[in-house]
Amino acid sequence: MTDKKIIIFALILAILLIGGGWYYSKKSPGGSATSPSSSSNPGTITQAGIMIGDPNAKVTIEEYTNFVCPACGRFAAGTFVNIMEDYIKTGQVKMIFYVFPPYELGRAALCSQEQNKFIEFHDYVFLHQAQIIKESDIGTMASNAGLDMQKYDACYSSDKYTDVVTKWNDEGTARGVEYTPTFFINGQKLIGAQPYGDFKKIIDEKLSQINQ
Repeated sequence: MTDKKIIIFALILAILLIGGGWYYSKKSPGGSATSPSSSSNPGTITQAGIMIGDPNAKVTIEEYTNFVCPACGRFAAGTFVNIMEDYIKTGQVKMIFYVFPPYELGRAALCSQEQNKFIEFHDYVFLHQAQIIKESDIGTMASNAGLDMQKYDACYSSDKYTDVVTKWNDEGTARGVEYTPTFFINGQKLIGAQPYGDFKKIIDEKLSQINQ
């Protein structure tokens, strides 16, 4: 990676982390940091996004996320852990993730899922997102998350997933996504890393409606 690319990458991260720009939730996220979520739902890459959980689950949570968004990190370390334990592992909810730019992190996430390691990558990066300074740091995190680096490097260097991240970004914009994280729970929009209780209320309402 050239010095010029490192500088550009660092500038993009600085804008996202400091500038309060396009990818931030306006709401104050709830929840405190907890241990990473279980990797027992490794996920699959679908045309729509990276899915974890039972494909036949009655409730679908779609998340538009960004690995350098602090609010996304708080959701991942707090509310998401509870959703995983209470709803995803029990087969009631599946989640579909759409990763917004920086493209390097979106590509890395998709490459991690080729090894069924998306959740491991997701958890590790969000717990250490402040350590992402240059592009090579992403590879270090992939290694620390347990990926086979020979396979990862081949995938990442191929640049085959840039168009996928572009598609997710464009589709999110078309759906009115202005901040990350943004969620659609069976189509109902929820913006920001809201407390677990807010998610639980909506999920339970959706399940109740379906089970009537």
